[in-house]
This record gives sequence, C-alpha cells and structure tokens, in this order.
Amino acid sequence: MAISLPSASVTVLLTAQPTAPPSQVAVPSPPQDVVGVAVGGDQIDLEWEEPPDTPGAIYRIYWDMGLGYNLYRYKTTIRETRYSERGLRPSTTYRYLITTFNGQHESSPKEIAVATDSWVLFPLRQIIAPIVAPLPVRESATARPVSITPPASPQPSAMMLGLMGTNDYLDDLGNLHLVGEVHNDLPYNVDQIRLRITFYDEDGNVLEDITSSALLNLLIPGQRTPFVILWEEAGDWKRYSLRATGRVTTDQPEGGLTVAYSYARLDEAGLYHVVGTVRNDGTASAYYVKVVVSLYDQYGRISNANFTYTEPSRIAPGMTSSFDCPFDYYPYQAEHQVQTSH
Repeated sequence: MAISLPSASVTVLLTAQPTAPPSQVAVPSPPQDVVGVAVGGDQIDLEWEEPPDTPGAIYRIYWDMGLGYNLYRYKTTIRETRYSERGLRPSTTYRYLITTFNGQHESSPKEIAVATDSWVLFPLRQIIAPIVAPLPVRESATARPVSITPPASPQPSAMMLGLMGTNDYLDDLGNLHLVGEVHNDLPYNVDQIRLRITFYDEDGNVLEDITSSALLNLLIPGQRTPFVILWEEAGDWKRYSLRATGRVTTDQPEGGLTVAYSYARLDEAGLYHVVGTVRNDGTASAYYVKVVVSLYDQYGRISNANFTYTEPSRIAPGMTSSFDCPFDYYPYQAEHQVQTSH
C-alpha cells in the first residue's frame, strides 16, 4: 500500500528538503488484532492491541478518504489503541492503515476496511427537541404549521481547499516544476480551482508570485485534482507558501465515461507513457475528453502530473477512444491514477 503526505487546509510554508525513505532497521511490529465497527452512517470506531515488542508506542493512522484509489493520506498520530472517525458519508467503504511508531522507526501497516451504514445515527435530543420545545402564545386556538427556515445555500465565492503532498524538480533548462494535489474537503461541488504560490529567499523576501489552475475543472466532495506550477529560470529560493481556492457550484460532473484500462511503458527515448482507453457508457456522444494522469512514488507521494486528450476526439455511446500521456520526469516503481473530464 502507498502512503501519502499529510494535507493542509490553510496556507502553509513548505521546505524543499526531500523526505528520506523510512529505514527498515529495528522496525517495530505493527498493531495487533485491528477491528473496525461502523456506528450508523457517519462514524467508524477502530480498535487494536498493542504490539508486545513496543510497549508505550504511538500509532499513526492513514486513510483513503473513502475514494477507493488505493492511495492513503496521513490522518493523525495518537497514543491510545482506539480511534473514532466522525462526519463520514453513508454507504461508503473507508480503508485505513495503522502503523506503530517507536520514536525512530515506523512499522509496516495494518490495513482494515469498514463500510458505513446507509443511515445516520442522530442523537436522541435532536429527535425529541421539537416536542419539548415551548410553544409560542397565540391568540387563536387554531393550530398552524411552524415555518422552518432552511440553512442558507453556499455563496459562489472563493473558499479555501485542502492541500495534499507536493513535489518539485528542475528540468534541463533550469525551470522549476512544482507538482501537488488539491483535495475538496467541502460538502459541496467546487469549480474554478485556483492556486497561488509565493517563493521567498533566505531572508523572507518575495522572489516570485505565481497563480495557476488545477488540471481538473470540477471536484465533487472528497475528490482531488493534481496541479503543476512552472517557474521559468527559477531563482535561489528557500521556501514557499501555497494556497488553493475554489468556487462552490451546483454544476455536476458529466457521467458515462470509464477508464477501461491503463498501463505504463517506456519508449526508446526514455520517456514514460501512461496509455489506455476510455469507454463511453453514457447515452450521448462525448467530445474532446480530457485525461488527467497523476504519478506517485512507492510511498504514495505525488511526483508528477500531466494531461492529454483522447483520440479520436468524439466517443459515441458504447465506443472507446485511446489516450497517450507522456512524462519526462518520473519516479522508479511509479504508480498512476487516471481521471477524465469533458
């Protein structure tokens, strides 16, 4: 299983220091007898036993956010042998990885998958509150229905989005490529996703301020999209701040498109290609289907992203179309994720 870096939902400062792979020396045992139970449709309780060779250990928890992509995001670190996750989506399978950490080394993960129920368990006080609430004094004895004002709908203004792991590299021309992922941690669909990054020198002076867009135009709750920011002839930067925003929208993604298969290959020039086929399972033709590909290293960290379009550009119902997305920078043992938009 691959493990991704922690996310952030506010502006953060990130350094350019690479993360070393975890050492395999003196690794503690993983947690024992991990069990998970769904409590209604919005809560999962996890519990496990302490490994015998690591008394007093702490535990790191990762999850896939219920997306089913087999890529995991850091969640939290705790000392207890139980954990409760609330605010989940009903009828959704969530996968967790739990590791033991002894202060220096991290164990191999224990995986567990738990599906939430199709109903939400409401507190009893919320159910009986309308019954015990005092009634207003009325001049007429005729009962009238109580008017309940629904919650205000979200305004179409820019809102902060979650940021996941990032990666940066220099190409042969000295251009800096910053690659990362934006996660929609809001309960609404969002579009017009914008990135703003500011690079600083060692003294905190601004060297460059860049704005860019994400590779996908619309995200549903829980979905993520990669982004690529290019700084030509990059200066001698030491750190940067990064912010992602999106506009709440009522638009829905167009359905019917399925990635039938995809695989990676190297060509004679050493370029890495992710190729595959998109099938139209809908009832209408799809035109100019955009294919967004994210590459991840063996630890689940994003390393590069790119996009292409299917060929031919029109996909009739029940038909397929091919894509070929090349990369000149890629990690060894790369894994990939393919998403479509049109």
